[in-house]
Amino acid sequence: MEAIRNMLEEIKANEKLSINKVVVGVLKNEIIEFLENQNITIHTKEIYLTHKGLSHLARDSKRKRGAGLSEDDILRIPEIIKSPSAVVFDSKKNKLNLLYYDKSISCEKFVKIVIDTKSYDKKLGKITLIKTAGYIVEANLKDKYYIPIEMGGR
Repeated sequence: MEAIRNMLEEIKANEKLSINKVVVGVLKNEIIEFLENQNITIHTKEIYLTHKGLSHLARDSKRKRGAGLSEDDILRIPEIIKSPSAVVFDSKKNKLNLLYYDKSISCEKFVKIVIDTKSYDKKLGKITLIKTAGYIVEANLKDKYYIPIEMGGR
């Protein structure tokens, strides 16, 4: 997605922001229905990636410890949201996040995208947004608090 690429270039060059947020996908109806059954309302069906969020997940310190996404995987975020290998709901009371997974194209790990459906920002208002993203090993795809919503298998 060109908008993500432009935001990445601005971050690398320490330039002034030309855009602050971009829509990278939408919540599927099955996911919204699942959340409603959990008594969780969403702010927006659209999933946003903010400049601040992209700065967080693209920072060097995260990459150096092996958790930061490669540029190729960052640019795949819209594709992963559209066709994930799996989507799970983190039912831990203080979390209530959606987790999107897919196999990385640049390493042997999985890409994990954490989506907050009830985010609030003074400038942006109430939105659904990517909180963070990174790499995890396959063993960390399962947790007692994770409830599978969608399993792909690409």
